Amino acid sequence: MRSYVLDLYRGVRVTHSWYEDNSYFDCVVTETQPSLAGARIASPPEVTGKTDAPSGSQGAAQYAPGQTDTYGNAMSCAGGSVPMQRLTLERLQKFPTLKAFMAKGPGATQGIQANAHRYGVGYQSVANWGGNSWLNLWNPSGEFSLSQQWYANGGQTVEGGWVHYAGRWDPSALFIFFTPDNYASGCYNLECKGFVQTNNSYTLGAKWNNYSVLGGAQWGFSEQWKYFQGNWWLYIQGTAIGYYPGSIYKGGPMGSGNANLAEFGGETYTGGSNWPQMGSGQFANAGFSRAAYQNTIFYIDQANASRWSSLSPIVTNPNCYTLGITDSSVGGSWGTYIYFGGPGGNC
Repeated sequence: MRSYVLDLYRGVRVTHSWYEDNSYFDCVVTETQPSLAGARIASPPEVTGKTDAPSGSQGAAQYAPGQTDTYGNAMSCAGGSVPMQRLTLERLQKFPTLKAFMAKGPGATQGIQANAHRYGVGYQSVANWGGNSWLNLWNPSGEFSLSQQWYANGGQTVEGGWVHYAGRWDPSALFIFFTPDNYASGCYNLECKGFVQTNNSYTLGAKWNNYSVLGGAQWGFSEQWKYFQGNWWLYIQGTAIGYYPGSIYKGGPMGSGNANLAEFGGETYTGGSNWPQMGSGQFANAGFSRAAYQNTIFYIDQANASRWSSLSPIVTNPNCYTLGITDSSVGGSWGTYIYFGGPGGNC
């Protein structure tokens, strides 16, 4: 673990830091971030399709302008630097091995294990160069619960959304994840050499200033992944945040942008018998302002056109969680959308 941290931070230059929720965040000089290693920074394409807040939703933020931590440090990075959640031995040593720390979920040493995770997602098997959705933002209770997008082919993925992960990201935080080999390896955020962050607007691993309220205000954010000139670009609220170079897929299909699966929805994990909440903790039929949702769901075809998704359900335990899919043909301004979630528990 010590060797890993030393290697990750070799050559990294930090200009400024802040402290929040038992974690440090550093402003790293962009050209010295671990994933770049002296390579030339790529330029992003334009975002595809609609990324504005849909009707009934408000765009969430992570930090207010001028916000400071308890020590008076600005919780933002200046131009020419990007925010990076600090990887420390203290964080790593909460896990039995380095491989367990890198895994997608808790309790796993090689990512997703059989019967260890449950899902409420809509999927489409379609050739795509990424896609888009608006993710309704909640802070559920329990060990591990998320709302995200997946783009995949042959055991390789690019993923992102929000996650509540007890002892690691609590309350829910913005995250990304990738695996080149069916979860045998990969990592979150900037915790390994992979994602190149190019913009200082959003902080991976940081919480949000606003979360949706049951029966009240609904907060969220737009997320888009888009393959362009060899890289998988991430957009949050329509802003290009950075990219995964195609080289991380080691010659596999995702390195050439050849995703053939797009998924949207929720995932949970428990190490015992008491499953956590998914989304808001309400079943899908609770509807607006009560159940979690993703809307404005589309995929991007190889001509760079947005195509409304036509989703099929995966619900691994309907006693815990449910999913409702509405097609774009009847979805109005929301296009294709899903409601999903549930209370979990011993079910």
